[in-house]
Amino acid sequence: MRKKRRPLGNLADRDCVARQHHPTRKRADFRMVIHGERILKKPLYEGKQMTANDTNVPGGGASSPAAEMWDQVDWSHIEAEVKRLQMRIAKGVREGRWGKVKVLQRLLTRSHSGKMLAVKRVTENRGKRTPGVDGRIWKSPAARWKGMLSLRHRGYRAMPLRRIYIPKSNGKRRPLGIPCMRDRAMQALWKLALEPVAETLADLNSYGFRPERSTADAIEQCFNALSLRSSAEWILEGDIRGCFDSFSHSWVLEHIPMDRTVLRKWLEAGYIDEGSLFETRAGTPQGGIISPVIANMALDGLEAAIYASVGLSAGARRRLKLKVHVIRYADDFVATCASKEVLETKVLPAIRRFMAARGLELSEEKTRITHISEGFDFLGQNVRKYGSKLLIKPANKSIKSLLSKVREIIKDNASATQEMLIRQLNPVIRGWAMYHRHIVAKAVFTSIDHHIWRLLWNWAMRRHPNKGARWVKDRYFPTDGSRQWNFATMSAARGKIFGLRLFSASTVAITRHIKIRASANPFDPEWHDYFARRRTSKRSAGLPGASPWC
Repeated sequence: MRKKRRPLGNLADRDCVARQHHPTRKRADFRMVIHGERILKKPLYEGKQMTANDTNVPGGGASSPAAEMWDQVDWSHIEAEVKRLQMRIAKGVREGRWGKVKVLQRLLTRSHSGKMLAVKRVTENRGKRTPGVDGRIWKSPAARWKGMLSLRHRGYRAMPLRRIYIPKSNGKRRPLGIPCMRDRAMQALWKLALEPVAETLADLNSYGFRPERSTADAIEQCFNALSLRSSAEWILEGDIRGCFDSFSHSWVLEHIPMDRTVLRKWLEAGYIDEGSLFETRAGTPQGGIISPVIANMALDGLEAAIYASVGLSAGARRRLKLKVHVIRYADDFVATCASKEVLETKVLPAIRRFMAARGLELSEEKTRITHISEGFDFLGQNVRKYGSKLLIKPANKSIKSLLSKVREIIKDNASATQEMLIRQLNPVIRGWAMYHRHIVAKAVFTSIDHHIWRLLWNWAMRRHPNKGARWVKDRYFPTDGSRQWNFATMSAARGKIFGLRLFSASTVAITRHIKIRASANPFDPEWHDYFARRRTSKRSAGLPGASPWC
């Protein structure tokens, strides 16, 4: 006797997907969408159907039914449904009920709410206009709705990635794999189901590609671990050779808790480079939405492996006064210790064994042990002790990279207008200054402003070789009250600035960053109030008289 198929999802999700598998029906079928407390019923399928990936919308002035369905979605309800399932998944992980976790992941990845949110995220991020090998994007509301309908697990096949290369700071090129929109949305869908597991099992001092965490948290943890007079003095700088390209497929398939059939298709999809198809035998697709989550889960456990190499318990480590700490941001990590010998004979071999089990290896050239008095660079910032004082400043490499980019912009705009040049420089200067605003950077900001001023002065003088310095100053560097040498556009009224002004890095205030609590989990209801206060404090810290919340 044929087994009756059970409907998936909660009541709202079953209502939304009840008619999904009958594309041949026309006006007789109605799709139900929860919209606040109102249920909207509209005929969806009228006339000839288009493919889910088609970005063209029928003309004629009126919007298509699919576009109307997308525009009428209540996103607050969608996000609440997804968050509710994610919190249930995290609870199952904490309780060790992996059967329940698997059922809830299946429920989320088949739900209407999960599919809608996944499509929304891949069509509103920075890569929304970057197509895969099929050359298609989901630009219109109708295409997004039809893309949501195409997210089915039955018969799903992943397409090869489109290989592109981006330049690295050392002159080399980093390969990236761009999935097609359907694969991107499917990865975003499974990321919703996998992220609660990753957050619940993550290392306490892992900060890369995790919700509510940032590089500022990692740098602040470096300060906490190294700032005292009695802190550790030796630092192991770890660098993994080709991390994303080297993960063992067998290890990933065995240890990542998700649908292995879907995961295998992503790992073995291959890539197309210059018209040729290449297979992938190792690594995760660097450029895929779910790749950072998988990489983080593969590297979780490094902290425990390092601690186990020097002491069986936290009490034993304290008695030995080894002062071991681990700070990791994605595949970049540092480990501290009071003894160089312990780092060489115990910690480093333990790290190599941990990496070997996952198909990874450390770069012998970039992995080194450094004394805190010499300092080390981590995430674009230099951490160093001057006597007994720990100072964290922008790394020289980061400063040179900024000035090099500014020079390139100014050189490429030798004949451009002043307004166009300012529009290109401001995002670069502001972004760099905001990134370094939590450390000892005020003197560096002032130096950066001076270097940029010299470059702009030479730019202005070359544009007017027959004019004097006073004329050039009045034309490009007007005075605004008591503030002189402003690189800004001027109004018709002499001496008054209007329009655009070059952003000055020295105007950015230095504020101490409050590190996130190590055990905070955004998918645990016990931490809901903590994250709400933290988000509120971040918004209010920019107001006059406001201070960050601890």
